[in-house]
Amino acid sequence: MKFFVSRLIVFPLFLLVSSTITAQIQSDTTKTEKVTVEKLKYKQQPGLALAASKIFFSDKRYSISGFGEASFVEYLGPKDTDSGDLELYFTNLYRFATFFGYRFSDKFIWNSELQVEYLHDGSTESKTEFLFEAFIDFLWQDYLKFRVGYFPLPIGYVNNNDEPVMFYSVNRSEVERLITPTTWIEFGAMFYGNFTDDLSYALGISQGLNAAEYLSGSWIRQGRVITWGLPKALSFAPQLNYSGINNLNLSISGFFGNSGQEQTIIGNQGSQEVKAPVRIGTGYAKYEKDNWRFVTVGTYGALQETQEIAALTGTEKGISQIMGDRTMGYLFELGHDLLPYFKKRKTASEGFLYNTGEFKLPIFIRYERLNTHLRFDEGLIPTTCPTCLPSPFSLVQNNLRIWTLGLNFNTKENIVLKTNYQFRKNLSKGEFALEEGNRLEFGFGFIF
Repeated sequence: MKFFVSRLIVFPLFLLVSSTITAQIQSDTTKTEKVTVEKLKYKQQPGLALAASKIFFSDKRYSISGFGEASFVEYLGPKDTDSGDLELYFTNLYRFATFFGYRFSDKFIWNSELQVEYLHDGSTESKTEFLFEAFIDFLWQDYLKFRVGYFPLPIGYVNNNDEPVMFYSVNRSEVERLITPTTWIEFGAMFYGNFTDDLSYALGISQGLNAAEYLSGSWIRQGRVITWGLPKALSFAPQLNYSGINNLNLSISGFFGNSGQEQTIIGNQGSQEVKAPVRIGTGYAKYEKDNWRFVTVGTYGALQETQEIAALTGTEKGISQIMGDRTMGYLFELGHDLLPYFKKRKTASEGFLYNTGEFKLPIFIRYERLNTHLRFDEGLIPTTCPTCLPSPFSLVQNNLRIWTLGLNFNTKENIVLKTNYQFRKNLSKGEFALEEGNRLEFGFGFIF
């Protein structure tokens, strides 16, 4: 409780500092101001979220934008740290990202991001991570554009909509943290464009994942390791988007590639190269009309050579990871803005932290179902095959059913306060299943 109270003190301080910065850099361009930053136009470039897209719709040669968020989690039951991934059991999260874009010409645009993230587990464990993006877009024709550098892959829903005002919950859904891990950035190239006014495409070609970093409790999530130099193997991320039905957006995407990165293990027949192919298929539908928003996401994943991965992680990290060779996840989310049911002011008023004309008060409910070990090689467990794996080993099953009820309050279009309660249950039984308690979450986010 003492630590929870301290977080309630830190939260307003973060809110005050972050909002003041946001207010200062979000002012409209006027004739009397000498130094201004153009206001965000709330448009998206393919593969990018709102703030990240600012340079593509700017009237200036350069742009500065970004986002920030803070999350606080109160665990109302067991908190299991056996997964080894602090992202899954943190108590505090602070994240800030800033983008700098530069327009060399109408055809060539540079964009970059520097993001810092701090995680704390509420006791002794913490870590600070830095994330970097930098890429150039060549806007040749509407049907063919080109992006090269370090960029977010065109996969899933949240990976290209990852800024805090773009999703309801305090933290990203478990389906898109575990099965389709976000944020997913790789080095490579991407082709994208429009077949028709209603049908667009993207194809990312990138360096791929690193199987030596996998953790059984979070599937391939830890394999997202950005490296310098030419890729050792190519991975492919295709995407199709359709918007030909009023108020409805449909998308399907995938990821296909090897994750062995030319690493080898010593087997019965000597040295053996690990390929560890990964296959992911995912899709979403988003429907928005009036004050309603409905989103559904589904994903299915396959991972081959799990026996070789167990040997590789045992050799490289000292703990053999027993991975799921089949995974799945899906969610349904419904949100509704309550504010129109309350009497509005005739004239809007605006300050640093609010604009009454942009107030929103959406409530939402979300159901998630996912399983990191829908299928796995039970013969790898040393109790059934003592010579199969070196000891120790790790098998952490996240077979989750989660109901989330929450409320947002947008004081401005670019500022949101959030809270939600999660009813969580791990449907797997036994010593390899993480215990799950319910969670109460609070958050704050902004973009500029």
